[in-house]
Amino acid sequence: MTAEARSHRARRAAVPTRRLPVAPPLEPGRSRDTARALIVVRVLAVGVLIVLAMRVELSQGLTVGYLAAAALVPLWLPVVRHFQGATALLGIGALAILGGVWLTVFSASSHETAPGQAVTICVGLAGILCSIGFVLWCRTVLPDAQVALWFGVGLLFGVSPGSDLYAANPWRFGYSVALTIIVLAVARLTGRRWLELVAVVGFTAIAAVTDARSSFAILLFTALLVLWQLRPGTRTRAVSAARVVLALGVLALVVYNLGQALILDGALGQDTQLRSSAQMQTSGSLILGGRPELAATAALMAHQPIGFGAGTAPNAHDILAAKTGLSAIGYDPNNNYVDVYMFGGHVELHSIIGDLWAWFGLAGLALAAAFVVLILRGLGHAVGSGTAAAVVIYLGIKLLWALLFGPLYSSATLIIITIGLVMLRRDPQPQPVAADSGRLR
Repeated sequence: MTAEARSHRARRAAVPTRRLPVAPPLEPGRSRDTARALIVVRVLAVGVLIVLAMRVELSQGLTVGYLAAAALVPLWLPVVRHFQGATALLGIGALAILGGVWLTVFSASSHETAPGQAVTICVGLAGILCSIGFVLWCRTVLPDAQVALWFGVGLLFGVSPGSDLYAANPWRFGYSVALTIIVLAVARLTGRRWLELVAVVGFTAIAAVTDARSSFAILLFTALLVLWQLRPGTRTRAVSAARVVLALGVLALVVYNLGQALILDGALGQDTQLRSSAQMQTSGSLILGGRPELAATAALMAHQPIGFGAGTAPNAHDILAAKTGLSAIGYDPNNNYVDVYMFGGHVELHSIIGDLWAWFGLAGLALAAAFVVLILRGLGHAVGSGTAAAVVIYLGIKLLWALLFGPLYSSATLIIITIGLVMLRRDPQPQPVAADSGRLR
């Protein structure tokens, strides 16, 4: 061996190496059984996650996924107490279901009621709550990024090519959410933060050319937060959750005004520009013009503050109050959308907050508030410490948007995976060994 080779070898020996932990030797029989049991548990978690996201309907609001999550209550219920706010959330949710039934009975003297509809709506909410509990349990046996990944796979399997919306825009109403979750989760599993940013920017560009105004704003917001976390010294200068939440509010205003300017300048296409201009001329606001249901919701809350009930149909006075609110923003309420979709034998306000209030009363409103608190606390803590994953930021912002502008029914899967992932652990513990790089740092 030459002197140069000996010198090089000595330098290498002097550099400390990072050794991976070595697993202890398997004990005969028992350890192998434990390993096999862990594999079975993880397969169960993956299978139910996929089925939950696919949303295979049975009847009366019940899906195959909801049924599985309810059957597995003994498995996930003991885990709930290890996550901040989970027990309170389930308690508020149970009160909301009782409130929906009570309001239906209370309103029967002045409104038509449909017991079958009440069962469907209450079963749907119970399924959402059970599914959130199951996702929390999944986080104890799988890395968080894998939980998001397999749920995204289920959403992809559940895409319905036969729907009218899919035919109008397959990307926007079919594959966009599922593929965004899958790609961002995979990027997280690689452990490369810059790859998460590249993925978010790519999806933002796609949203800009596919007539998806809300998706563009949500992804742009996500990209800015991911980029902010990549700044030097992020891990050594933690920011309080309260300051992050305040910053999120300011950033939301910036993104809204920037997005509105880009839309009106035609950056997202001529069709989007013309539609947005017409909506602003009608109501004076891009948000109210695009989602006039907000005006109807505000009018109904003033008209009947306690809500209506899960199985209550609006009467003529209720519909008149809602239409008066719609007319106040310059929207013509005399159309099939209002008469059939919103108030055709039921109340549908096209927002999670509005639907929870209308169907479950004040307890439903409290449940919506709990969702907001959990999202802001989870995102505030993770972004403040520079550890938030792009997939969780995306889901959190998307659910905050849906709370105002998305129907409860179509947002059910979004609620399940988002609330399940944003909840903070009471006693932070290492993620499952299966994929250390997949931690939602």
